[in-house]
Amino acid sequence: MEKSKIAITFDDGPTEFTTRVLNALEKHGVPATFFVIGSKIEGNEEILKRSHTMGNEILPHAWNHPDLRTLSPDEIKKELTDTAEQIRSVLGDLPMNMYRPPYGYFDDKVKTASAEIGMSLINWSIDTLDWENKNADIIYDRTMERLHDGAIILCHDAYDSTGKAVERLLPVLMEKYELVTVSELLSGFNLQPGKVYDNCSEETRLDWGTWG
Repeated sequence: MEKSKIAITFDDGPTEFTTRVLNALEKHGVPATFFVIGSKIEGNEEILKRSHTMGNEILPHAWNHPDLRTLSPDEIKKELTDTAEQIRSVLGDLPMNMYRPPYGYFDDKVKTASAEIGMSLINWSIDTLDWENKNADIIYDRTMERLHDGAIILCHDAYDSTGKAVERLLPVLMEKYELVTVSELLSGFNLQPGKVYDNCSEETRLDWGTWG
């Protein structure tokens, strides 16, 4: 029987704690999606290269993690395009048609600016709150309590506790689900630039049943 798909995602890297997450993913042979901060790439190029070589998806978060709603349209575009170009400078000419807005925040101005540079917005349907609790057991429990087919799980590779939780989570998740990248998870959708895909917003509530 074919397993339903889910995607685990990591924001705010690359950092010194990304390696623990990568080790866990490599051990179990599964991919994840990393939404990276452009200003953190310099000095962490080898981490980014390793992640990409393993088959993980690398996409922009922003350059400095601002609330994009507070910026002008040109500033929004610069945060995203500068990050995309920094990723490409390390990894080559990869598709950069999706990103995750910092804090998950967006408004019509953000969506319009994103559309103009050909990017869709990817948020999440399970928030581990790992940035708040920094406790591996709580991260594990929150994830398991909220699991559903087609889930996009939000984590941050900026805390050692997240890596510890991932080590415990992966083998359990793999028993029931196929772990894939966000692009693979959403491959059945005709993603539109400037649209939000997250199962949380009222604008675009995904039909998770299509992966049942």
